[in-house]
Amino acid sequence: MKNNKIRLFVAIILIMLSMQGCNLGPAPTEAPTAPPTEAPTLVPVTLEPTAILHQAIPASSPEDSNSYPDVTSFETASEKRAPYGDSYDINRLERPFTQDMTYIADLDISLFSISEDVDWYFVSVKLVGTDPNNSANIRYSLELDTDRDSFGDLLIVAEPPYSQEWTAENIKVYSDTNHNSAGNSASKSDAPFNGDGFDKMIASTLDGLGDLDTAWIRINAGPLATVQFAFKKSLSGEKFFYGVAADAGVKDVSRMDYVDTFSLEEAGSPIRSSANYPLKAVYAVDNTCFQAFGFTPTGFEPKVCPKITQPQVKNSKVPATPGVDACTAIGRPNPGNCPYGWADYPFCGCIPG
Repeated sequence: MKNNKIRLFVAIILIMLSMQGCNLGPAPTEAPTAPPTEAPTLVPVTLEPTAILHQAIPASSPEDSNSYPDVTSFETASEKRAPYGDSYDINRLERPFTQDMTYIADLDISLFSISEDVDWYFVSVKLVGTDPNNSANIRYSLELDTDRDSFGDLLIVAEPPYSQEWTAENIKVYSDTNHNSAGNSASKSDAPFNGDGFDKMIASTLDGLGDLDTAWIRINAGPLATVQFAFKKSLSGEKFFYGVAADAGVKDVSRMDYVDTFSLEEAGSPIRSSANYPLKAVYAVDNTCFQAFGFTPTGFEPKVCPKITQPQVKNSKVPATPGVDACTAIGRPNPGNCPYGWADYPFCGCIPG
């Protein structure tokens, strides 16, 4: 009887183990391992620059009047000298030459003038040459003296490349915040003078600074506008002096006026009879006197342009018309065979090749 109880107990244990095994199910299998993936290749994204949305763009300029002449050097260029007009002590620079006295016609200013419409002033510059994009990398600038004391207050500077369409992208506008752009005295050279010239940039499209529409430039806009600036009337007011320059040499607004930074001995001279000939530190630059706009100058202001008396037609009190007639009147008519062009009155000469 006892053995039967033992067998029954063992049978029950076996049945319970069997039932437990059925409930456990099959043994878990190991999950398959995914094949390794390569890291994604990062492709750089180039963001296109945001286009500048200009709000005010100048239109075609009104016709220029009262063009004022500047001394040119094309007639004496083959002799590697300026004819005259380089008066270093009063900041009149006639230096369209490299340091080895190679002449650059695209640096040589022959005329400059101003016109206006309702919103803009336009300053036109006629060069002896016709290519402002010359490989000499010429910077053209317009200086404004808004308080009329012959110290420049604002400087509009343009860098190449230049376009026949109005552009503001290559324009920077500077101011002189501490009144030393002409040294101690605007009437003469103060070298050696340790100033900082036009020391503050107040507008630049490239730098996103200030009024991006304040000043513009274009080239070859007409026979008297090899280079033409436009600037808002609000920049200068209604009465001011203005002058222009072409610079492929020093090109440093913080060292203006150059005649105050460099002595004549350091700068050199384009006048062959000078003891300082040839050009040295101050080379490849041509500037003009200051023209008055909106007021009548006394004529004694430093840097002011002297008054010009038009030539008279022979046996007449009527002024000659600028151009070939004026040149004929003073005995220097256009010969008609100038291979590189003709420079009108008051220069009346063939442009050298």
